[in-house]
Amino acid sequence: MLPLSVYQRLDSSTLDHVRKQAEVPVWLPEPVPPSWTLIGLAAVGDSRSRLRATVTALSGPAPLGGLGEWLLVAEEPGIGLGAAYAGTSTDSAPISPARPSAARLHALGRPTPLWPVLDAASDRSAYVGEAEGVWLWLIGFPSDAGYAVLENLHLSDIRHRPSPPIGVGTPSTRLKPGAESQ
Repeated sequence: MLPLSVYQRLDSSTLDHVRKQAEVPVWLPEPVPPSWTLIGLAAVGDSRSRLRATVTALSGPAPLGGLGEWLLVAEEPGIGLGAAYAGTSTDSAPISPARPSAARLHALGRPTPLWPVLDAASDRSAYVGEAEGVWLWLIGFPSDAGYAVLENLHLSDIRHRPSPPIGVGTPSTRLKPGAESQ
C-alpha cells in the first residue's frame, strides 16, 4: 500500500511539489468561488511511484448557509482514497451507466457527470465521476454542502498551469480518512 502524505504547509512550494510529482490531476475550482480558501493538500504515493492520488481541501460559504468544506480527490482506480473519505463500505467507485448522473461540473472545460455515493457516511455528501482517465470525487461537509455541484463549478488541473489565486485558511482535520467530523 502506498503512503498517504498530508502536507502541513500550504504555500507555493508545497503546491509546486505536488504539481510536479502528481500523475493525476490536482483539482482547484477556477475561478475560485468568493470567500473559498485552500485548507489542505494530501497525496498518495512515494518518490519511486510518484503521486497516484491527490486531494485538495477547500472551505467557504455553503450553498444553503453556514460554512462548508469540500475534498476534491483525483485518484487512479484501485487506490480507494475517495471511498475512504466518503465513508463508503466499498473501495470501488459506484458509477452505474444504468442510473442517470445526479450532478454535473466542468473539469478542464468538459461537462463531467457525477453520481451520488448512496452509502456515504450520513454527515457528508459524496459524488464520483471520471475525468482525465481517473476517478474524480467531490466530498462535502456537512452533507448539504454537496449542493455546490449544482452551482456550475469549474475545475482546473494545476499540474499544467499556475494555480488560480486562492487564500489559505485554517488547516482541515479531515485529510486523514476516518478522522472525526468537525
